Amino acid sequence: MALLAGLFVAPSPAAAVESPVDLGTAGTYSLLAGTSIANTGPSTYSGDIGTSPGTTVSGFPPGIVTGDIHPGDAAATQARVDLQNAYSDAATRAATGSIAGDLAGRTLTAGVYKATAAISVSTTLTLDAQGNPDAVFIFQIDAAFDVAAGSEIRLRNGARPANVIWQVVGAVALGATASFTGTIMGMAAIAVGAGTSVTGRALTLNGAIALSSNVFTTEPTVGLGSAAAYSVLAGASVANSGGTTLSGDLGVSPGNTVTGFPPGVISGTIHAGDALAAQARVDLQTAITDAAGRVPTATLAGSLNGRTLTEGVYDAAAALTLGTELVLDGQGNRNGVFIFQLDAGLTTSAGSVIRLINGAQAARVIWQVAGTASLGAASTFMGTILGQSGISIGNSTGFTGRALTLGDTVALNTNVFITAQPVDLGSAGSFAVLATTSVASTGSSTIGGDIGVFPGTAITGFPPGTLTGSLYPGDSVAAAAQADLQLAYDDAASRTPTATLAGDLAGRTLTAGIYRAGAALANSTTLTLDGQGNPNAVFIFQIEAAFASAAGSSVVLINGADASRVFWQVVGAVSLGATASFSGTILGLAAISVGADASFTGRALTLAGAVALSNNVFTNPTPVAGPLTATTSGATLSGVVLQGIETQYSTGTSDQWVIVDDRGTGAAWTLSVSASVPTSAAGTVETVARTLPAGGLVITPGTITAGTDGGPVDGISAPALALSETAQTLVTTSGPNRGTYLLSPSFSLAIPPNAYRSNFTGAVDGSPLNPYVSVLTFTIS
Repeated sequence: MALLAGLFVAPSPAAAVESPVDLGTAGTYSLLAGTSIANTGPSTYSGDIGTSPGTTVSGFPPGIVTGDIHPGDAAATQARVDLQNAYSDAATRAATGSIAGDLAGRTLTAGVYKATAAISVSTTLTLDAQGNPDAVFIFQIDAAFDVAAGSEIRLRNGARPANVIWQVVGAVALGATASFTGTIMGMAAIAVGAGTSVTGRALTLNGAIALSSNVFTTEPTVGLGSAAAYSVLAGASVANSGGTTLSGDLGVSPGNTVTGFPPGVISGTIHAGDALAAQARVDLQTAITDAAGRVPTATLAGSLNGRTLTEGVYDAAAALTLGTELVLDGQGNRNGVFIFQLDAGLTTSAGSVIRLINGAQAARVIWQVAGTASLGAASTFMGTILGQSGISIGNSTGFTGRALTLGDTVALNTNVFITAQPVDLGSAGSFAVLATTSVASTGSSTIGGDIGVFPGTAITGFPPGTLTGSLYPGDSVAAAAQADLQLAYDDAASRTPTATLAGDLAGRTLTAGIYRAGAALANSTTLTLDGQGNPNAVFIFQIEAAFASAAGSSVVLINGADASRVFWQVVGAVSLGATASFSGTILGLAAISVGADASFTGRALTLAGAVALSNNVFTNPTPVAGPLTATTSGATLSGVVLQGIETQYSTGTSDQWVIVDDRGTGAAWTLSVSASVPTSAAGTVETVARTLPAGGLVITPGTITAGTDGGPVDGISAPALALSETAQTLVTTSGPNRGTYLLSPSFSLAIPPNAYRSNFTGAVDGSPLNPYVSVLTFTIS
């Protein structure tokens, strides 16, 4: 069999800059076919799908479409007309370079590339925009186009998927587990292999489209470069007060002023005016330019209160506010991207909430804000702020994301930042062991979770092995888990590294971060992962070769590090030696072998290989969710002899209250309270009940302490509260505040001048009074 080497002729430096290809209404489609669309497996598509003139669309469900389905209707017909125009435009552009054969290993800059014969990509093709986000890449292929299994189209230096066009005369085949970027505009059939992800579109005028457990994302997320490692980045200064916790780095550039650490705690590193902060600032500018340059899909104005928004690019010409709740709905697609382009400022009120549902991910929510961003106290914020002015974050506000600005100051006040998100495993999270070919166990292995194989079916050794879950040999459940594992693997592999590793990790102590190894890694004795008191610390290891943990070795977690937040993304084979003790989730691309009597707190999951076990014990790293409860108590207040000429106070202290959060998520919680009007019941002499104002009753929660299993008390807000008949927040957290918390609140009842005494029964002298009673109602959520 002859091999045809790839040929690349560079475009002339004098060539004019290409304009983007206008897709018209076809731009809203993830899939558009001439005859039919057939899907198998749990695919997700962020745009519309349609056929014209054909009408056949099958496989939805189990496929998920966040847009609309247009089987041969008027909308699809118009999209086909627009696709024909776009195809003709791309096909008639003047070529600036020629290509042939296999493009593997090539790096191409912007231009129009002509191929007169079939083209393939067997490994990786890189498209380099050279810092120009408007760079356009057009590929004119007069025959077939084949992308091999596991291959990748990689964008660098500002290249954007929307500006990558593949105009193909022949059939298009994307191999299994490939990662493809750009819009395919075809004249023939398009086949997308199992587990392949596409950032772009598959559009064909005449052919059918065949799909299998794929993910199509029309709008890619904004690349942050080195700025992704930062929880907070400012141009002039960062000023903190209180017990703020940052899970990432903190940086300032070109300024160098950082105050308030301690008492603030940082899991990462402080970069005050150094070269790393300067580079992060450059990358932040690139990200802002990218986000601001996206084409809006909708506009916003005024208040976001009560809105539910789906993925898209939202433009706001004036300032936006949030007083209550904004819901971002992923519609089942956890790759959905939300970009907010604010030409002015953003203000959120105290207690406001941004809530993510149905798969929406904080890491894929971008707030590009030209003006000041001000977040109210005790609020919950989701996403990354890309700012150009000051950012102020109120007391006890929880922030899942990043606060990054080119200018001025970031002000913090007892905040909790969860910057590095754990890898979302989807349905693969229920599996302790997942393979593609086989799972084979010898001895009496004990597995805490499910075991699955797909597309293979072989699972042996159960019994005598036992498991708490179920066996899924080659069925639809295992297929869905493999599709989710592919997403998780891609996520872990694409994270921006914060440090590099090499050789043997024995004796090392590592803090939270994303660690990349370009060659094989080993652990011959003990590796320690230190959470530094942050229960949300995330550890990701990107290993581009094999990983071996020796017999008797161990991975030890300390200071809040949690096995459910440790991920090992490994390209090569994984070998855990006999009697080793391992922690974390392996996301593999090859075989996994677990030695005799080794213990494993985590998961062994591979996209391409077998898993071999031998008398092992697997413990599910995710704790079983428990309840969120509050045990409260009232109080008997002191008696008061009324003088009648000034306000007097009756006081008392409650028995101890106990709040327990056993949910295991670290999510924020709120304890609310309402009070009935203090009332003295009618007596035998006075037959009308007497009342005092509810607002005169005040609770002061006082000092809150952690129980033996409680987490830090930082981020818990509990000011004194004048009660009302309407529920109000008494205690709130910004998360994470797991475990048990204790408090003994005090009460004070204001009795205004000329208030009536309590009612009584019988004669005045020696008769018992009917006390003023207020009933308190508590709710925790």
